[in-house]
Amino acid sequence: MRLHVATTALTFCLLVCAFDAQADLKTCAAIAGRDQRLDCFDKLAAEAASGLTQTTVAAKPETNEDQGALRSRRLHERNILDNPFGLTAYKPNYILPFTYNSKVNEEPFRDLAGDANVDSTEAKFQISIKAKLWEITDRLNLMFGYTQESWWQVYNSKVSAPFRETNYQPELFFTYSTEWHVLGMDMEQAFLSFNHQSNGRSDLLGNSNDDLNGLSRSWNRIIAGAIFDKGNFVIAPRVWYRIPERERDDDNPATDRYYGWGDLRVAYAWHDMTFATILRDNFRTDENKGAVQLDWSFPLNRRFKGYVQYFYGYGESMIDYDAKTNRIGVGIMLTDWI
Repeated sequence: MRLHVATTALTFCLLVCAFDAQADLKTCAAIAGRDQRLDCFDKLAAEAASGLTQTTVAAKPETNEDQGALRSRRLHERNILDNPFGLTAYKPNYILPFTYNSKVNEEPFRDLAGDANVDSTEAKFQISIKAKLWEITDRLNLMFGYTQESWWQVYNSKVSAPFRETNYQPELFFTYSTEWHVLGMDMEQAFLSFNHQSNGRSDLLGNSNDDLNGLSRSWNRIIAGAIFDKGNFVIAPRVWYRIPERERDDDNPATDRYYGWGDLRVAYAWHDMTFATILRDNFRTDENKGAVQLDWSFPLNRRFKGYVQYFYGYGESMIDYDAKTNRIGVGIMLTDWI
């Protein structure tokens, strides 16, 4: 009985300190019968303990194990997107100091300079950032993205180590966070974007100059897609529509024969490593063309990852949109897909 009374008294003190339930406590204290009074205190203690448990569960932070790799990245991005001094990664950011391409496309440069002298070995890097322009609702946002991808003939001293090709992709897009479930996966986000891609070259002398015009590449697209995940597995299909151009202004005609009408991105996080692939196909039976990119990233330290990239097919860069590439590269990844 003394133990029961002591427990009730301790519970009474905790209740007074933590929950400020003075009215209920006074009601219990006013009960004349000892057993009924103790039962009243026990009931208050049980209710308080239940409230503490619910509060603890609600306040538990979301972790990688709880939400999966993609949701974990979204949680990290949330505060950065609202920070006016911060830049958020969009697509992967990486540098491959060494890449080897067994199928070098010299044709565009040969027309301009005769002997092209393009090396099979070069460096490749990508910079990709995004920013939130307008938070329309809690789920709908207007975003701006910028991606730059460069191929650098850094080891080619014969021609002063130039940048062989650089592609620029400014992008304006809407994102909508969903709570839909499709085929056992969570649909995290749907998006719609206007995408311009160019290699920054132009026909400064007009269309009559075939040499300069042969190096210019650009196109505009409307891209729609979605991101699905289940645990550490992520899949992101996209489809696009190319905005038509006049035939005389089209730097890269028939792109659908090489790029197709969309792509599929798949990634899986396993321990501290990420395996990813990008697939494209034009779905033509007569002239089937497409591309595959395979990525493997693994930790080097707490900040950076090692990165191996393999690409085979058409359209690795805009200058090579109609030429086949077979490239492997190794380097460092600054930010990953997931």
